[in-house]
Amino acid sequence: MTAHFREEGSVLRGDAMAFCDGFEVEIQIESDEPLSTIRELVRLARQMCFTEVALTNNTPITVTAKLNGNPLERD
Repeated sequence: MTAHFREEGSVLRGDAMAFCDGFEVEIQIESDEPLSTIRELVRLARQMCFTEVALTNNTPITVTAKLNGNPLERD
């Protein structure tokens, strides 16, 4: 897997932004199984990959922060 990330702006200025421009996944299989069997295996594996599903779909994210065990209030 290769991930493509980049940053823009400055943390000190308060305008830093992080971006993910994409991922490249290469699946390598060594097998004597028929091509149709391998294609089905890859299809099912991708269908069941939680990470791929989360990255390619609109997945809600909930973020909480705590300081010394207490919720960190937003300004």
